[in-house]
Amino acid sequence: MHRNSYSLAALAAAAVPGLVPAQTTPIATPVEDLDVAGVVGEDGRRVMILSPASVAAGVHLERDLRVADALTGTPLRGVIPPVLGVVKLAEGGRAAVTEAPVGRPLMLQDLQDSPALARSLGQVLARIHTVPRYAAEAAGVETFTPAALLAEHRDRVTRAQEGGHLPAAVAQRWESLLADEELWDFTPQFVHADLSEESLFVAADQISAIRDWSSSKVADPAADLAWLVSALDAERFDELYTSYREELPTSTHPRLMERAQALGEFAVVAWLIHGQDAGDAEIIADARAMIADLDADLAQLAREEAERAYEAMSAQRPAEA
Repeated sequence: MHRNSYSLAALAAAAVPGLVPAQTTPIATPVEDLDVAGVVGEDGRRVMILSPASVAAGVHLERDLRVADALTGTPLRGVIPPVLGVVKLAEGGRAAVTEAPVGRPLMLQDLQDSPALARSLGQVLARIHTVPRYAAEAAGVETFTPAALLAEHRDRVTRAQEGGHLPAAVAQRWESLLADEELWDFTPQFVHADLSEESLFVAADQISAIRDWSSSKVADPAADLAWLVSALDAERFDELYTSYREELPTSTHPRLMERAQALGEFAVVAWLIHGQDAGDAEIIADARAMIADLDADLAQLAREEAERAYEAMSAQRPAEA
């Protein structure tokens, strides 16, 4: 069941001894059916209350809490708000109270405008991807092999192609990417797997907090970079990626960025298949529009490449004569 701000404040008071709520503020969350609010106590203390409104949201919250707890012994502990208390819900499950994340939710424009913030995010991503195996095992997250992940991508692309949703150029590009064995020969690492503006907080040009670890797994590190490749301009992303590589204790896969780009494209087909499975015509139309945009981009790239080839041939003709 969903709860209003007053009910959430009461839960927070029950979970944290001594907390007397004086003010509440709704907080956006990427998790469906999870009610979240900021609570300010009479003493000025700021906390965040998370209450699941469905069984599925409760499972997400428990997974989030378990992973966050496992990460408190890693270099990520400084960006994970600690859990202050939990309280059982009448309908089953638990609500949880954490320290309020420092700062405010990130906006992509913040990254675009601040080189320092982009570098900070690069450092944080590197720390996520170097979470030790024991912490991932303690969190109980799933581990996926490169072969299993590749099979998932192939299955979605095949379903989209069989449904007649893929233009020839897009289908050819994706088939070529999926057939490139070297591209998918990587070492799985711990990943957040659902980073977004709503899951990251920023203060003073630094990433100050990360929330919602419910989707984390041991999988492809390119997954945490894919959304940023297309969202940021090349210069700002290069700063983020340079900081990321400098923070890593080992070298990156030589084609990590190429795979991140591919995953960004495959996210569109995943959205399409989600729409098909849900029978949601609006989602399908949205995904098809994004696929059409990609087809147009590929056509433009082909034209530019042809023009460059023609210019190169023309430049050689006088010398050959």
